[in-house]
Amino acid sequence: MSLEKFGDSFINFIYSLAKSQVLGEYDGIKVPNSCLAEALTLSEVESPRRSDKHKKGDFVEKIVAKSWIDGKITEEECVEIIKSAIMKYDLKERNEERKAIIEGFKDLLNEIKKRV
Repeated sequence: MSLEKFGDSFINFIYSLAKSQVLGEYDGIKVPNSCLAEALTLSEVESPRRSDKHKKGDFVEKIVAKSWIDGKITEEECVEIIKSAIMKYDLKERNEERKAIIEGFKDLLNEIKKRV
């Protein structure tokens, strides 16, 4: 299994857990690559050159997973960072949730950048 594939599962897990804690009910979601790509663009992390949204999404999945594997950040910290961003949004509205995902992962990427 590639780091990107593992990262995809990890990203979906931490976001689903954060969303479930904010809403007070269980939910599982597939985080779109387009949201991860936009979060990367808005973050302080340098984006890979000449990459489309799929490659940018894979890049985010890889660096988040690697940071967790290397002990730079815990899954609890990831969830808390995302929760603090998404609780401002109406997660039952699709456009609002998209904005929440982007902000949450932008904040997570910025925190990871500080730690590595």
